[in-house]
Amino acid sequence: MKVFFAPDYRRGVAYQELLAKALAELGVEVTFPRGHRRVLPLWRGIQGWNGDLLHLHWPEKFFEVRGDGFDFWRKVRYPLDLALTARRMPIVLTAHDFRPHNRAGELLLGGNFQRTYDTAGAIIVHSARAGEAVQANYGVGPERLHIIPHGDLSDSMGPLPSRAQARAALKIAEGERVCLVFGTVEPYKGLEPVLEWWRTAVPGARLAVAGKPFTQEYASSIRAHAGISGKIRLDLSWQSDDALKRWLAAADCVLFHYRAIFTSGAACLARSLGIPILIPRRLDTVDLAEPHPLVFRFDSLDTDFRAALEAALSARPDYAAAAEWREATAWSRVAEETARVYGTVA
Repeated sequence: MKVFFAPDYRRGVAYQELLAKALAELGVEVTFPRGHRRVLPLWRGIQGWNGDLLHLHWPEKFFEVRGDGFDFWRKVRYPLDLALTARRMPIVLTAHDFRPHNRAGELLLGGNFQRTYDTAGAIIVHSARAGEAVQANYGVGPERLHIIPHGDLSDSMGPLPSRAQARAALKIAEGERVCLVFGTVEPYKGLEPVLEWWRTAVPGARLAVAGKPFTQEYASSIRAHAGISGKIRLDLSWQSDDALKRWLAAADCVLFHYRAIFTSGAACLARSLGIPILIPRRLDTVDLAEPHPLVFRFDSLDTDFRAALEAALSARPDYAAAAEWREATAWSRVAEETARVYGTVA
């Protein structure tokens, strides 16, 4: 079987590369687009390619915002681009996101996502709750929905440094407790209220924020929210693989306070590494195989967050405790289930 993956997000997300490699072990040949074509990028991207189906990831790439005067036109053209592509070959969609991040309220956005769900012959979601949300909001019948767990992103990282090595490199004292927020620093991640809480509540732990900011203007906003608190450390820069590994090895727990999220690769990575996770109960489409002693849910920053934070800090990272999760999310299993989905449409 020959499958075309689009768009190509391998530089920023390990998911596609790891899935493609695991599919290759099953005899599924995966091809990525060569660059990004203009006018009808999805349809033009598959021209000259003789394959069985298109596996679509992050469709918003094909109606992205660039601020170049053509943003509205990209949204207008997308339904035609999608329809022409679907006439050429069947489409499998992985619902990584419910809607694009940081683009709430845009005209035509909801309609383009609805057309994508209507057109796909099969839709992969990463949790049962995500499937329920897709059915309720996009009218997708259960016969087209397939629940496949998010794969183990720790596969691409290699071993972390020791806690002592990581803390020495980051100049963090051994006795200091650290709660980490990592990944690109963007508005949808809900960091502002966390910073304000940390600055005013002054908990017995330091909040470390490590990641490249969405824009420099947004970085300035984050610094303003953090103020001059000695309990907050900002590392607002691109994190190399080694730098990220140091932060993950040094942390006592990680926090995800998204305003809204469908699937969190970062949370799945922390789960694979056995790092205690703090995450709101309302983000119930993020499946972390709960209940589990390393996952701590809370209602809000104003109610039970302090208690959840203390429990997560006290739990301590435990790589061995995540062995069952890593086995359940192994790419060999994910690929086998994905190949079965391909067989329903090809």
